[in-house]
Amino acid sequence: MTKAIDELRAAAVRLKRDVDELVRKIEELPWTDAASGGRDAHLTEEQMLVLMQRAMDVYERQPPRPVHVTITQAAAILGLSRHTVSKKLKAGEFRLNRCGRIPIEQIDMALARSRKQS
Repeated sequence: MTKAIDELRAAAVRLKRDVDELVRKIEELPWTDAASGGRDAHLTEEQMLVLMQRAMDVYERQPPRPVHVTITQAAAILGLSRHTVSKKLKAGEFRLNRCGRIPIEQIDMALARSRKQS
C-alpha cells in the first residue's frame, strides 16, 4: 500500500512539474495578432485555461511512465545510444537499482541538465 501511495505522490509531483513547465513555455511564446498590425497580443485567461486543459487531456492519454527503465529505454528517452548510456553508468552518472534498471528520476534529472546546457 505504501509503495502505491509513493508512486501516486511521485506521479503527482511529475504532473505538477510538467504543468508548470507547460505554463512557462506558453508564457515565453511570442504572440502576435495579425489584426493588431503585428503587435503583441495577450491570451485571455479563458484562452489560457482552454489551452492548458487541452494539454492536460493529451498528458492524461499518455501511457503511465515506468518507475524504472532499462538501459535501452533510457537511451531512447535521452536520445543517446545504448553504448553511451552504458558509459554514463560506468562513469557514475546513473546508478542501477537492485533489478538492474535505472530509476526514471535519474533520467528526468539528466534531461533537465541537458536542457539547461542547450
